[in-house]
Amino acid sequence: MRTLKATALAAATAFALSSVPANATGSLFFIIDGDTFSQPYSITNNSDAGETVVGFGITLIAPFGFDTVNGGFGIDNSTAFAPVGGTDVTTGYTGPGVFADGATSIAFTFNDFDAGESFIWNIDVDSPSTATIFGNELIGSAVYVDFSNGLRGSGFLEAVPGNDDAAQFVIRVFSPTPAIPEPATWGMMIAGLGAAGYAMRRARAKVAFA
Repeated sequence: MRTLKATALAAATAFALSSVPANATGSLFFIIDGDTFSQPYSITNNSDAGETVVGFGITLIAPFGFDTVNGGFGIDNSTAFAPVGGTDVTTGYTGPGVFADGATSIAFTFNDFDAGESFIWNIDVDSPSTATIFGNELIGSAVYVDFSNGLRGSGFLEAVPGNDDAAQFVIRVFSPTPAIPEPATWGMMIAGLGAAGYAMRRARAKVAFA
């Protein structure tokens, strides 16, 4: 069992605007500074034209994962996902409520995350063989943020000049937010695939009979 990782992780954040279209004004602040175990993470909406944040996600580089169950993915204690200080209510956090132990990606959605507001949460990052993970070890992890103006800012965790154990998110490109099929569309797709499969089975049965 490890002792409490006492090094402070200030999780605030930095979305630097780089290589973005002139009409893309969404901005988010996010930095992982120090140990990922004992201190909460925080993202802040810094948009300057009224955009709200509607989605945020991280995909960790190998071999790291989110350690949410004691005795599970990591080699010792863990910190399960949990919003902090009522910021889930302030930002209209809509889920999910839990993440699987060992998951390499997390993705959040919001319906009231206005400029100037922050969402703060706890979760641990480990590897199968290492308990103490610092922000700089996660450099290269992919991050995105979706804004209410229909744009997704994508980039990676990058080094922080003058801070050897930190990583910050830098937006490198804006693109249209990927569309998510409506439930009715999913139903039509599933029904179509089922019909196609049934037709193929009937065709094979006829060939076998002949």
